[in-house]
Amino acid sequence: MEYHITETVPEILRILGQADGSAMILAGGTNLMIDLEEGRKTACVLVDITRTEELHRIWQEDGELVIGGAATLTEVSRSPLVRQYFPSLAQGAGVVGSLQIRNLGTLAGNVITAQPAADGAMSLAPLAPVFVIESSAGTRRAGMEEMYAGFGKSSLDSTRELVTQIRIPLPGTMEAASFIRLELRKSLALPMLNAAAMANVEHGIVRWVRITMGPVGVGPKRAYEAEKWLTGREFSSGNREKAAAKALLDASPRSNPLRGSREYRMEVLPVLIERALEDIARQLSAKAEGRRG
Repeated sequence: MEYHITETVPEILRILGQADGSAMILAGGTNLMIDLEEGRKTACVLVDITRTEELHRIWQEDGELVIGGAATLTEVSRSPLVRQYFPSLAQGAGVVGSLQIRNLGTLAGNVITAQPAADGAMSLAPLAPVFVIESSAGTRRAGMEEMYAGFGKSSLDSTRELVTQIRIPLPGTMEAASFIRLELRKSLALPMLNAAAMANVEHGIVRWVRITMGPVGVGPKRAYEAEKWLTGREFSSGNREKAAAKALLDASPRSNPLRGSREYRMEVLPVLIERALEDIARQLSAKAEGRRG
């Protein structure tokens, strides 16, 4: 097996192009190395991008927060810019696995592994991220839902394509996001359930809202019926509770011996979503007080 440590994006794309489908990107490797060892994936060439500095950058540009494709979960969770604009994303990235895993694993990788309850991906999902994907054939962009091809299956061809950036629109004055998880006590495993949301609320009325939840479908699942019902209504406690209940219309969890039965998770999920919406309400209330002060 060939092993390349790269320093620039053009170098990565050149190696991928020459390998013609027989290479694999090695970023964190927390999943890939296990898959290779157990025979679930094969590669003749490994392209180690961990030393490609431009892929670790996190910066603000043209009204967007930009996160490099190799930025680790630790780098994301500790970034002053991420904490300033999206504390919920910092929170989600900061609870993935152990510190050792977060030091290696990347935010982009947390999406590419396509686990429906991945905390980094869940906290990212309602923020309307756009993934910039490059290959020897050119550049394309994909939204969050376009990154998933099925349960545990990414739409990204990691033998030929590279996520170079994750671009997130900066929040408006009366916009806020939240993230919440239900976990096994003292467990480093994926959560039993998690949810995230982002909303724009002006003068007490919901202008738009995005709600995601997992593991209840492919990837972070959007609660479209709840979003549709809540949009245009008062962001009151009662309406938040009703919207959370309607999220079940888009949820289809499976029973799992470690994460609980379908019935249990269907009962608890609305509680988590309601808490996520309550957190947004608290943040927006604090913002409003700050504007008046």
